[in-house]
Amino acid sequence: MEPNRLAAIHRHLFIFGLLDIGIFILIMITIGNLGNTLFDGFALGISGLIVLYAIVTAYGFRQKNPNSDQKYSNLLRLLAVFFVTVGVVQGLLSIASNQMILLIQSGLLLLLGRATNRRIKTLRHPMFVQWFSQGSGSSSELSGEEVYASCPNCSSLLAVIPERLSIEDRCPNCEGFLISIQEEE
Repeated sequence: MEPNRLAAIHRHLFIFGLLDIGIFILIMITIGNLGNTLFDGFALGISGLIVLYAIVTAYGFRQKNPNSDQKYSNLLRLLAVFFVTVGVVQGLLSIASNQMILLIQSGLLLLLGRATNRRIKTLRHPMFVQWFSQGSGSSSELSGEEVYASCPNCSSLLAVIPERLSIEDRCPNCEGFLISIQEEE
């Protein structure tokens, strides 16, 4: 994958992370307006700290600060768990109160939690981690006859020379075979 494509993925992850933070804020404002002042204050205080952490982490991720990809991944994990939890609670409430709108909203929150989890997988992909850790000035380029291929076992992105692959070659990440017997036949 070329550096421009990884930069586009980085931008995509950043923008959708900000959207997730915005949705978190909207949900917490809604939860904070339930009428119980003690709970409202606690919920808004905790959400304020989370939003502050989220903004600082997102800014660090955008600037490609060292280890900010791991912090951003943890932030997205927290948001994904939050979305799934709120989605499940809303789903149960919608079934109990027979409200279709709440059921649709809970389904959308569950899908948002799943999509956020998928972005975490992208953040932890070895090629993205390598590109991110190199900083903004360097790039990883293929040499000569190399092409990018993914491991059939763990989906790691690898640079390989197809003509030199043999049936005994193994993935450096999972130690699985790069060529399956079915592909050979």
